[in-house]
Amino acid sequence: MAGGQNEVQAFDLCALGLDDDILALAELERDPVFHKLDSGRYGYYLEQSLGAGRRAALPLQGQDIRVLLEEAGIEFRLAESAGAGTMKVALRAQLDWSGKVPHITVYRESLRQLQTAAETRGALGPVTFDRIVDIHLAHEYYHWLEYRSGQFTNELLESVECLRIGPFRRKATVLQTSEIAAHAFCKQMLGLPYLPSLLDHMYLIQTGEIKMEQFAENVKKWKEILASMDSVCYNR
Repeated sequence: MAGGQNEVQAFDLCALGLDDDILALAELERDPVFHKLDSGRYGYYLEQSLGAGRRAALPLQGQDIRVLLEEAGIEFRLAESAGAGTMKVALRAQLDWSGKVPHITVYRESLRQLQTAAETRGALGPVTFDRIVDIHLAHEYYHWLEYRSGQFTNELLESVECLRIGPFRRKATVLQTSEIAAHAFCKQMLGLPYLPSLLDHMYLIQTGEIKMEQFAENVKKWKEILASMDSVCYNR
């Protein structure tokens, strides 16, 4: 990407006034049961999931994620590529705890593509390939902490009624809260300026899936939702 274009995108990004709440709401909006949530409860899920990730990261700040993985007995390996995942973004990393030795697989090709998108100045600080790998390792490490504790973040939070047929009621957890917590964990542990979920949006802009103007409109919408939330339910 040319330097001039980099500067324009970086300026636009900084001017958006992004914060954790905005990027977390963008993640929450992707949940399969988001449409079932009362808007007055958005703040509960944002606050609780962001808080869970931050609390888990506090005692680990400044530590080397690769050393933590080694101490936990988790192996990680680089593979070349993988199939597409959510948001039309190629799968980047997977944690597999089903074998005798848990391991994280990081997909080199996908992370190289992400690194290119992340080179927008001001997005997440230094964007070496190793830095991108560490972000994904930290994300998966949080899920390992959830697994080891016996409960994932979404299981600790209120479930939502997603189906009602006569007396029959079916509830589901808000799965995306676990992802929000993992992003908050990454940001806190690695000292990132934004939640790393921002990289997904930058990737989609870089590849032309969405325009910067559309992302700006989305940010405006998320800000309006946050501004309208009941301050009693969500202490900002």
